Amino acid sequence: AVVSTQSTGYGSKKGSAEAMRAVLPSLHKTVDKLTPLVDADAMAFSNYLAAQRLPQQSADEVERREEALEEAVLTIVHVPLKIMEVAGECWEALDKLVTSHNTSLKADLQVAVRCLETGIWSAYKSVTFNLGDIKSEEVRTELSTKAKVLLDKSEGIAARLLSALDG
Repeated sequence: AVVSTQSTGYGSKKGSAEAMRAVLPSLHKTVDKLTPLVDADAMAFSNYLAAQRLPQQSADEVERREEALEEAVLTIVHVPLKIMEVAGECWEALDKLVTSHNTSLKADLQVAVRCLETGIWSAYKSVTFNLGDIKSEEVRTELSTKAKVLLDKSEGIAARLLSALDG
């Protein structure tokens, strides 16, 4: 957003200001979608801790605890996976900014690309760290594959955009 608000100054390419104005609403919408996911991530972890504290005195209690733990772990994995998906929506906007950027903002755009890539990588690490706690091999494989596809896409786009900015 900071990059986009400085687009009309010295050194801008023709169309740079228009591109910035065009992508700013979508970037704001994405931020609005990501904000509650941060809260959801914290809540998912709290739910996991609460499930760990459930009693285990009877077979029924043990079963209820295991079910609560599984549900909490699935949420712990699904939230950062959703973060990866939503954050990935920013790539299109960044692509437009890179192709029509104000030359004085090159470094800011490089930082934006790296920050987005790092945020998606961080969410990926959260997904993969917690996959081992999911009982179903099929579910683990499905979630792992989905996260890897999102990560690979992110890394590919980031590399392409950084190359374009360096060129």
